[in-house]
Amino acid sequence: MKKTLFAIALATAGVLAIPAAFAQDASTDSSTQAGWKSHSGWYIDGDLGTSRANDNQTYRKANYAGALTGGYRWAVSPDMSVGAELGYVYLGKFDAKSDVNQNYLANGGSIGGARSNLRGATLGGAMRLNLTQAWYINLRGGVFDAHGSALSEDTQFPVRRSFSNNIGYYAGLGTGWDINRNWSVGVNYTYYGINRDPSLTNGQIAGTRVGLDTNTLTASAEYRF
Repeated sequence: MKKTLFAIALATAGVLAIPAAFAQDASTDSSTQAGWKSHSGWYIDGDLGTSRANDNQTYRKANYAGALTGGYRWAVSPDMSVGAELGYVYLGKFDAKSDVNQNYLANGGSIGGARSNLRGATLGGAMRLNLTQAWYINLRGGVFDAHGSALSEDTQFPVRRSFSNNIGYYAGLGTGWDINRNWSVGVNYTYYGINRDPSLTNGQIAGTRVGLDTNTLTASAEYRF
């Protein structure tokens, strides 16, 4: 619990520090200066694509993933902006491999219980760099409050574990194209990590830990206000 509270406090402090570090005079919006490619302002971003569990010993195939993120960016140079963002992500459901599913049933599991599910909220920061007037790359990362359930990492004697308020992390890289001042489209790769601290009591007890780190590849559309 102490580690969880510390992670939340650290992430919140980092997000709140961004406005102070890059504050600008309200009467002079740098994003309106001639020649600037970056912009300050609110934005909302929607992602849709595929997800894949990193634990390929337990799970197989890919599934659907989607996310909705909103935040605010500050233009800190003609080419770069930084921001704070809050979002929610759905990372899909994965079916266990046939041998793992058989072991799960032999260990007293229920039919259909081997399927995982993962979702949660994200809180973090992002940096956007405009390489040209329209083409950009985007880096983002922060904390991931994971909720879901999955089989434990022990493929011989797997058990189903549910977890909530599991504070992990996410990190992503993307690129895209600004259609105009308000709209852009892009593609993103994001990695979501699940906390495996054996001292936790939310289904991550040593010996029955859940390994549900997930990769996503998504297409995105962003609207800037």
